[in-house]
Amino acid sequence: MDFLFTPYLATGICAALAVASLFKLLKRPNLNHIPVVGHSSLLESYWFTKGLEVDHARFVQEGLDKYKSGVFRIANLTHWIVCLPRSDLERVARASEDHLSFYHAMDNAVKTEYTFGIGIHGYHHAPLIESHLTRNLSVLYADVRDEIVTAYNELLDPKPNEWKTISVIPATLRIASRASNRIFVGLPLCRDPDWLDFNINVPHAVVNEARTLRFFPNFMLGRLVAKFVTNLSERTSRGATFLGPVIKERLRHMEAEGTDWCDKPNDFLQWWLDTSQETCLTMLTRRIVSLNFAAIHTTSGTLSEALLNLADNPQHAQTLREEVEAVISKYGWTKEALSKMRKVDSFLKETQRFEGLVLLGITRVAMSDITLADGTFIPRGTSVAFPVHAMHHDETVFENANVFEPFRFSDMRDNESEGSRHQMVALAPEMLSFGMGKRACSGRFFAATMLKTMLAHVVMTYDVKRENDECSPNSLHIGSAIMPNPTAKVMFRKRVN
Repeated sequence: MDFLFTPYLATGICAALAVASLFKLLKRPNLNHIPVVGHSSLLESYWFTKGLEVDHARFVQEGLDKYKSGVFRIANLTHWIVCLPRSDLERVARASEDHLSFYHAMDNAVKTEYTFGIGIHGYHHAPLIESHLTRNLSVLYADVRDEIVTAYNELLDPKPNEWKTISVIPATLRIASRASNRIFVGLPLCRDPDWLDFNINVPHAVVNEARTLRFFPNFMLGRLVAKFVTNLSERTSRGATFLGPVIKERLRHMEAEGTDWCDKPNDFLQWWLDTSQETCLTMLTRRIVSLNFAAIHTTSGTLSEALLNLADNPQHAQTLREEVEAVISKYGWTKEALSKMRKVDSFLKETQRFEGLVLLGITRVAMSDITLADGTFIPRGTSVAFPVHAMHHDETVFENANVFEPFRFSDMRDNESEGSRHQMVALAPEMLSFGMGKRACSGRFFAATMLKTMLAHVVMTYDVKRENDECSPNSLHIGSAIMPNPTAKVMFRKRVN
């Protein structure tokens, strides 16, 4: 029976893939009028990349060199991405969700219903971020800094006058995870190594699952494919083992003491419970896990790149140190103090500009047929995006765009009356790290608070440099993603004074 089952199963899988491929081919928008850069077909892109990721960096630059301010498309294994020029940025950023959809683009990338168990319109993060997190950062700041300092102390703990070599990515993932979870779920869970490892490892699994799911049409996912491809049930169960006791204890307090009690937590989990948006353990677990998915790797990625830039340019550490010392002596370690650290802010923003986390950004799916300003027709169902990394290296926008100038933006703030325009969290068409328009990153104020505290603490506490024989690049391009070099190391030494 097993002997017969194997070929039947293989035949069934091949047939399902063939049907899925044919269906997706027939449903794909007709983009023959838009020029192709790179692989001339989706099948070719899959074959030459062995099913992994397309070399977007090379193809995007090739498209920009060839078509300048025009429109072109590149293959993304399962669909085409139409790259738009800067002239269409304002229109796309202002577009409504039923015209150019951010959520459908996100669902195409991550398949959230099947990888997180949260439907495409099931996100409640943004309102709570805006109403509770961003407005209370000053109150929450002491907890954020305490977790960052404690994490650095425990991870590094160098002996006097000793240089300690650290692998950058594991260290920054741990620091970012602890700082984020101090505000997401509070103490003591935010320091539980198993909880941290669980959330750090989720993105890798989700990305691999979503990559497979994208090969199938939506009607095949729910009952046929997703249950075999994704690990959602086990992921939810695993997360619930950590969160279940915490939620049970908090609900007990709420039932016995109402809306307030001694030492009541002030974190995301409690805000969800207080606003009665969610009390179901399964859904709360999925929401907290998806929140970690959005926060940890983006924060750690920027921190990794910033530390590598600092280690490559140790001559800038003293300038940063002098600014932090001057500000802290007047304002202490407070949220207000961070707003005065223009050079720290600039160093991080320049890191975002020079390195960044994505090659293509502000991705949307056309929910109806649209016509661009130059007359290009974009049919319904088309994925569009902007080459943000290349735009950040545009010499017509940034002087010496291919040079890392850490105080580029602080100099701009000093020289211009509109200093706030060049802050890290500011949204502007020349800097798209946090997006633009209605769907800009609502968590950018929290992210900036963590990153500035992390960098300020490093320059005040440690000397940093690269290993003597270290010559590896700071970042790698994988598909449309930019990630810190996983082999990169940095050396830390605790400052004597």
